[in-house]
Amino acid sequence: MVRTVSVLGAALALLAPATACLLPQSPGPNPSAPPATPLDEPKLARGINLGNALDAPSEGAWGVVLAEGDFSRIRDAGFDHVRLPVRFSAHASASPPYSIDDDFFRRVDWAIAHALANGLAIVVDMHHYEELTSDPDLHADRFVGLWKQIAERYRAAPEAVGFELLNEPHDKLTADKWNALLARTLGVVRATNPTRTVIVEGVDWASATSLRDSLRVPDDPALVASFHMYQPILFTHQGAAWMNPEFRTTGVRFPGPPPVPLTPVETARSVAWVREWFERYNRAPAEINPSGNRTIVEQLDIAKAFAESHRMRVYMGEFGAIDHADMASRAAWTRMTRQEAERRGFGWAYWDDGGGFKAYDRQLGAWVPELLAALLR
Repeated sequence: MVRTVSVLGAALALLAPATACLLPQSPGPNPSAPPATPLDEPKLARGINLGNALDAPSEGAWGVVLAEGDFSRIRDAGFDHVRLPVRFSAHASASPPYSIDDDFFRRVDWAIAHALANGLAIVVDMHHYEELTSDPDLHADRFVGLWKQIAERYRAAPEAVGFELLNEPHDKLTADKWNALLARTLGVVRATNPTRTVIVEGVDWASATSLRDSLRVPDDPALVASFHMYQPILFTHQGAAWMNPEFRTTGVRFPGPPPVPLTPVETARSVAWVREWFERYNRAPAEINPSGNRTIVEQLDIAKAFAESHRMRVYMGEFGAIDHADMASRAAWTRMTRQEAERRGFGWAYWDDGGGFKAYDRQLGAWVPELLAALLR
């Protein structure tokens, strides 16, 4: 207990002066005998997202409340970092200087301190700024203002704290608009954090293709490029309630083809690319099946092409398959995606949202064994 408190105190003291006097408050047990706080550049080799907590409209609204024990179990499982999605935009004023609520900031302080106290690097990720993606011209100044505050607050934090400027740019935040805003925002961050790891990704929901084809990156040695991997999306997002109706077909397996042809739902048959995908899924042999290893290899090769052409480090910041798929398929897809990423030198963070994509079952208090093995064994 004494060691835990001392490490937490040291972690907090290494954050910005505004946070140095805070004592973390959260339900759950204290981490036991954590290693010394990491002070070097984050490796970001094998990580996990703490999704649906601080990126929800309010913490707990989507069923996830972070606890101290989250960080020790992640450490003990064998991960080296966490990605922390945060909806700063829901906790800040609408007018200049766009002040972020201090109570919410303290909650982020708490998460950073517990990650560091458990020997984990942490990526602070600006998540779900939907107003920015729907009206980038109106919200650009606010976005920059939010990052100015975040950067100033954590300017004295260890290098094991990384920043991710924006999760999955999309909609009206086009490549041209995002590239310009990225460069502007990075300049503000660098004014107070000249060497901190900063992660950036392309448009179209951080697709590998947009990373390769449209992301313009400033010349910055501490910049890391990122992409998210959910292909084939008709497998990974099958039956997801938030997706369009053409994604409602369940029973899609990985790898294909299925032993018995799968009939997609009517709404899927009405969309040409989805109908054609299922025709190939049902008939094509495994080596060229759209729900097979070839799709994973193609996507990761796209990201690798960017890494080689820009001589940049690349990070796969999200990947996962929903629990509407059978467990054997989910485990096979997860293992294949993870192994192919590592083969290309990409670090990664699995998308755990505490729900359909969870690798840790909070109700049972246990890791999903098949997924944990696919990630780390």
